[in-house]
Amino acid sequence: MRVRLLGPDTDFDPAAAEPAFADDLAQDLQLDLLWDAMAQGDAFLRTVARAAILHPLPDPDAIVFRQRALADCASHPDEVAELYGIAVDALALERGSLMMMPLHGRPEMVLSRSLRMLTGLVERLDRLRRRGEDMAPGFASPAFRGLFATIARELDDGYLRLLRRRIRELSFPDGLLMSAGVGRAGQVVHPVLRSVEEGRRRLFGRVPLLRPNFSFTLPDRDEAGSQALAELRDRSLADVANAAAQSVDHVLAFFAALRAELGVLLAGGNLAAALDRIGVPICTPDPGAEAGVRASGVVDPCLALRTGSAPVGNDVDLGAGRLLVVTGANRGGKSTLLRALGTAQLMMQAGLFAPATAFAARPVGQVLPHWAREEDEGLRHGKLDEELERMSRIVEVVRPGDLLLCNESFSSTNEAEGSQILLEVTRALIAAGVQIRSVTHLYDFAHAVEELPELGAVFLRAPRAEHGERSFRLEPGPPRRTSFGLDLYDRAFGTRYADAG
Repeated sequence: MRVRLLGPDTDFDPAAAEPAFADDLAQDLQLDLLWDAMAQGDAFLRTVARAAILHPLPDPDAIVFRQRALADCASHPDEVAELYGIAVDALALERGSLMMMPLHGRPEMVLSRSLRMLTGLVERLDRLRRRGEDMAPGFASPAFRGLFATIARELDDGYLRLLRRRIRELSFPDGLLMSAGVGRAGQVVHPVLRSVEEGRRRLFGRVPLLRPNFSFTLPDRDEAGSQALAELRDRSLADVANAAAQSVDHVLAFFAALRAELGVLLAGGNLAAALDRIGVPICTPDPGAEAGVRASGVVDPCLALRTGSAPVGNDVDLGAGRLLVVTGANRGGKSTLLRALGTAQLMMQAGLFAPATAFAARPVGQVLPHWAREEDEGLRHGKLDEELERMSRIVEVVRPGDLLLCNESFSSTNEAEGSQILLEVTRALIAAGVQIRSVTHLYDFAHAVEELPELGAVFLRAPRAEHGERSFRLEPGPPRRTSFGLDLYDRAFGTRYADAG
């Protein structure tokens, strides 16, 4: 059985290898705050939340499919939590001390363990089926309706009765029946386990057989005979034990997938509740937009979670453009906007809501960060060398349709050199079909981009009021040379002259 709550034709794998620069992305966007809010102290929920965010869905239809499942989860939180609890309960069976026998033991031990596991798992499957029947009419999403339909079809009464009967038969309440041949030197060959029907078993107990009935009894201290008989039982039980163990693995895999996919939806609900308490607006984003990005009131949810208050929202309209350049006053909200856009993109492509009053964007392949870093404490290389090396690694993995977030890239060198490097990188990546959001103090770079209409850049500017106040509302507008001097001085020498107006 397939769960398929997070995609119509794909399975969610929380253990999948993380993409390139996953740790850098988590650090630069401060995603740990997001995952903590989604987990609410549950380590497993944090694991699946991280996997969902770091593996963005590229298909708009798949995103909408997951969005509708999340909406069902928000409408029926108690029911979804109950289904999650059934999956957790089923998986807990394996962790019991009596259930931890090694699977490479004797076939009789493997079969005994598997039958105990199957007995408990069948009860959980039955409970899941019954609760699914009760819940199904209230759910509207294709994801949940498909899950309930699969459970009803695959786990009907007849199938569950058959499972219980097979478990009872394999416990051999009347002993083990097998046949075998005699080979050279009296060796037992071709042992085959036999099944005795209920009717015939009762008949054997009532009517004596006309043919001779041969039997033997092992002496109490015949260790060699006991060992030989045990080996014969193991040979006859090997195939059955292996099949029973595979059945256990199959059922456990289903419950593990159910737990993981329900966990992503529950984690999304936890995040929505946490942001709602702070007053952060959320919306269902549109992943089918033809434009690059259109956002109204977009905020950085991680900043909100860190401060406990809703940040100032901003509007962004890239139209069909792939390049956004953000300039202006230091500490005016530029980096916050960059984080807001990057996080909103990831949340949308995880099938979650977006932290905005409205958000529409094309899905991207990867989200890659290039953030300015602090000085290398080991003094192995300078800041510019480190930035160039990191950009080189990004270029090796970036693909058309990816999104690159640049925050003060190449600001560690002088204006002319940094601007030239950043301009060459930007022109090459835009020509290759990569989307870029770039926050910069480099006026020469921003001005050069403005003079290249083929880049189709959109400009936002962080204003600074007359006495240094910050509104944190970014405005459309080209870069200004006079906006940068004091900010650059402050960044270089740790002063705050720009704030003094």
